Amino acid sequence: MHRYRYREGSEYLPQSEQNRRVSCAVKNRKTRRRQRRRKKQLERAIHAQSVSLDGLAELHPRGVVSFDLEMAGAFPDDIIEIGAIRLPLGSDKIEVFRRLIRPRTFINRTVRNMTGLTKEDLRDKSTLDVILPEFLDFVDPEDLVVGHAIGDNDLLSINLALMRMNHQNGTNIRFCPRYLDTVRLAQQLLPKRKKYNLIALLESFGWHSKKKHRAFEDALASYVLLECLLEDSAEKPAWLPDLLTRQGGRELVLQYLDYKEDAH
Repeated sequence: MHRYRYREGSEYLPQSEQNRRVSCAVKNRKTRRRQRRRKKQLERAIHAQSVSLDGLAELHPRGVVSFDLEMAGAFPDDIIEIGAIRLPLGSDKIEVFRRLIRPRTFINRTVRNMTGLTKEDLRDKSTLDVILPEFLDFVDPEDLVVGHAIGDNDLLSINLALMRMNHQNGTNIRFCPRYLDTVRLAQQLLPKRKKYNLIALLESFGWHSKKKHRAFEDALASYVLLECLLEDSAEKPAWLPDLLTRQGGRELVLQYLDYKEDAH
């Protein structure tokens, strides 16, 4: 018996209802296939912008942005926090971006425990369609973007959110900057390590996090890790900004990280 014709304990479904259900099922399958294709296209576009260690010296960015996201947990595009620092070249400034975002779904228990954020913390915050354009304006198109596992996670999450917003607004916006992933950099420079998570790598250089897992703190930590990884590397570009020597840089970092020299 055709599955759309009969439900156990009920009468036969009318032909019109059978047709409607078949039509909905076909439409849903097509939608899922289309979404998978678009996601694959986004992944290829993002990975094409990845910068290798050998290619760093050839870059001439206007600045370096280190950023991180926190997610609500249920969907990869439900962003609840964006944290970033921007170090413009030719300037001693440190530009800061910190925003909490009201989720469109819910915050799961793992995220609550990890970040300390609750729905009450985010209830009166702006939604992502307000905050995300502000972040895109914060990043100069000629900047180099840095982060921990951003190629497979954060950049994809932003573009999935943009894809949904594009569908709603009739726009065609992507965020595919040149980027350097500190996970891949660490794998290249420290190939014998077993763990490449941010906390473990930082601790191997003597840095220890003071606070819970949050976007701005991890953005700072990712840049500190980048400098540690490249400290003795011949490929370290002369233009790479030194966060700790910038005005207010050391004080900013030490708000969130401790350094123990004997742990290096």
